[in-house]
Amino acid sequence: GIIAGFNKGHATTKRARAISRKARLSLPKKKLRAVKAIIGELVGFSPLEKRVQELLRVGKEKRALKFCNKRLGNITAAKKKRTKMEDALRAAVAKKK
Repeated sequence: GIIAGFNKGHATTKRARAISRKARLSLPKKKLRAVKAIIGELVGFSPLEKRVQELLRVGKEKRALKFCNKRLGNITAAKKKRTKMEDALRAAVAKKK
């Protein structure tokens, strides 16, 4: 090993740590994603989502974000929702062609 500096000390090999039970809970679930997709297809969009899509069609991205933020109460969730609606609009346009 080296006496001083960032890499000082006895040379060792890093061991991979096992993922904790708490961290494993937040991992994405394939089954849940599939179920949500099926429900989304059957039920359609919520009134909030319809309004956001309408705002995006008119070209008011910022107003759509502010609306989502007001309803959802969280800017991160609002940005996710707006992106999801933009993707849905793009998919609808692609489907028509």
